[in-house]
This record gives sequence, structure tokens and C-alpha cells, in this order.
Amino acid sequence: MRMTAVILGLVLFVTLLATGCGQGIKKENEQLKAQVAALQKENLSLKGSATTLKADAEAMKQQMETLTKEKQALEEKIKELEATIAARPSTRPPVKPKKMS
Repeated sequence: MRMTAVILGLVLFVTLLATGCGQGIKKENEQLKAQVAALQKENLSLKGSATTLKADAEAMKQQMETLTKEKQALEEKIKELEATIAARPSTRPPVKPKKMS
């Protein structure tokens, strides 16, 4: 009888101990679930931002290529105009040096 009471008391003690720890674990588990949900939401937002930034970078790259081509075309036009000016005979008479008195 005494042994049964000790065993019953021990079982009751372990049950109460497990129940108390179980509530703490449940509370911590709920906090972790909330934290995971917040992190998943943030991750989704960051993925969207990354996609937007990649698209912006690609658009800027294309714009840069267009501007580079325009610059090269303008530089060629300048060279052509300089060559045309250099080949043209001067219409001005040469400047005479002034006499010093």
C-alpha cells in the first residue's frame, strides 16, 4: 500500500511537472510561430523589392547603351564637321600686323 502511494505520488508529480512545462513550451511555440509569420512576410516583401530593383537595373543598362550610341554618333558628327571646316578655304583675308610707333 505504501509503495502504491509513493508510485501514485511520483506519477502525479511528473504529470504536474510536465503540464507546467508544456504550457511554457506552448507559449514559446506560439511566439515562434508569430515570429516565423512576420519573417515570411518580410521575406516576401524583400523578394518583391529585389525583383523591382533588378527590373530598374535592366532598364538603366538599356538606357546607358542607348546614350552611349548617341554619344558615339555625336562624336562622329563632330569629327566630320571639323574635317569639313579644316578643308574649307579661308574666306577672310590674312590679318596684317599692326605697325608699332
